[in-house]
Amino acid sequence: MNIHYDESKSRTIANVALIAGVYVVVTFLTAPFAYGPLNFRIAEGLNFLALYQKRHIWAVTLGVFIANYFAFGPLDMVVGSLSTLVFLYFGRWLADRMVPWIQSHYQLSIDPMLIKYGILAIIFSLSMITIALMIQFLGYDGPFLPLYGGLVLSELIAMVLGGMIIYPLSQRINFKQ
Repeated sequence: MNIHYDESKSRTIANVALIAGVYVVVTFLTAPFAYGPLNFRIAEGLNFLALYQKRHIWAVTLGVFIANYFAFGPLDMVVGSLSTLVFLYFGRWLADRMVPWIQSHYQLSIDPMLIKYGILAIIFSLSMITIALMIQFLGYDGPFLPLYGGLVLSELIAMVLGGMIIYPLSQRINFKQ
């Protein structure tokens, strides 16, 4: 029997598990704010890792899947995870295309990655429509627009705060690995 050990696959699995675990732990530590109509998750800052490496999309999605088990259960696990997966891919795709266009039209002296951060933060904030619709489906009887607006604002603040942590870390840690 020939057992082949592939260090790169093991490292990938370990990195995915680490990022997913950090998402879950940070969400649990902020649980009073992280669940329900407020849905303020500082762990959403980990979404920016998707801009550095595609496999981080799967890591964050797995973290969302696990953390959402403790919110609204199976429906939130599916809706929240699929929303994360779709909008991380879309946000990464859009950021990769918008930055060259922005650079060709404007003379900006900031790191292009910060432009990508801004694009992803906006995309993710607007994507809260999926969560607002799910919360209404589950019986929230308040008006929809204030619910959605609150989720958008909460997500935007969480993403900005998370970005203020992830971006400086990216200067010291190679998230592309």
